[in-house]
Amino acid sequence: MKRQTAYRFFYSQAGYGYQPDKETKLQGKRRCAKQLAAAERLASDRGYSFRWQVDTMSDSSDWSDEEPAYAQWQCDMLDSDGKFVNGLGGVDFGRDKDPWGDPYRRVVEAELALEIVE
Repeated sequence: MKRQTAYRFFYSQAGYGYQPDKETKLQGKRRCAKQLAAAERLASDRGYSFRWQVDTMSDSSDWSDEEPAYAQWQCDMLDSDGKFVNGLGGVDFGRDKDPWGDPYRRVVEAELALEIVE
């Protein structure tokens, strides 16, 4: 089985934005995929890591009336010394789901990295 490149992964799994006055939607999607792949690589090269845990400050009742509410997740980005540098809470993987094995986990981590390594 051929391994998917980081660019291809983010092209197929991540959202994107584009600047209508400067690029097409396709160009924006390609640009965003390249940026996320580069950020992921730089974060890894610089020794950043990510810690996932259940978000104790948020659950699905924050945005849904569906009962019962279910857990949301929190991702902390840590530098090579283990110090917090960035994070995101309220990440929804769905009822009874977790980040392990979900492609959205990698997208969230790359987006956090993009904010730091640019």
